[in-house]
Amino acid sequence: MISFLEGKIEYSGDKYVILNTGGIGYKVNIIPRLLNSISESKALVKGRIKGRSPERGEGQAYTVRLHIHSQLNMREGTFDMYGFDDREDLELFHLLISVSGIGPKNALNIMSSVEPKHLKAAVVNNDPDYLKKVSGLGPKTAQRLILELQNKVDYLEIGDMKGMDLGQEGEATEALLTLGYTLAQAKEALKEDAKGKTLEQRVREALKLLGKNRR
Repeated sequence: MISFLEGKIEYSGDKYVILNTGGIGYKVNIIPRLLNSISESKALVKGRIKGRSPERGEGQAYTVRLHIHSQLNMREGTFDMYGFDDREDLELFHLLISVSGIGPKNALNIMSSVEPKHLKAAVVNNDPDYLKKVSGLGPKTAQRLILELQNKVDYLEIGDMKGMDLGQEGEATEALLTLGYTLAQAKEALKEDAKGKTLEQRVREALKLLGKNRR
């Protein structure tokens, strides 16, 4: 069983990277947040080369260490890998796949659409409506996830949940989706501290941020 991989990013795909470890390329599925972080870091490395043309591959060699979950996919006959830069994310992933009916790909999709602290808050507060609205889970799956994780998420240290309003979080996300933004864009724009802010204020601030990013 592979516990972690460390190597250079050879290629970044839509939802995965090719990691060169000892001359072997491993395809590792990752969440968008990590993919964005890797892309930004690769750009910084490339930007350090000044005054000359880089040789082939130079400026794109960015080394990472990923905690790995590997699983044999009997249906497709593949050996799939899922990578996380934080051990806490790997633990959350393991919790999700422990829920009946949620496989590795579904777990990765949930982690891609729901912030860990919001997921924990939804479980603790027994709020399947938020999960349905934000992650696209069906009502039965969302309820089952909450029931099966009720006594398993307490130890996860994933941020302060005091004053968190998941109803507002879901409505703000839905408002941005209605305006044509992607779920990833909405999540990124709504990351700012929401304490003491109305729904209208949060959506307005998110639109300002999204407008700047489009320039």
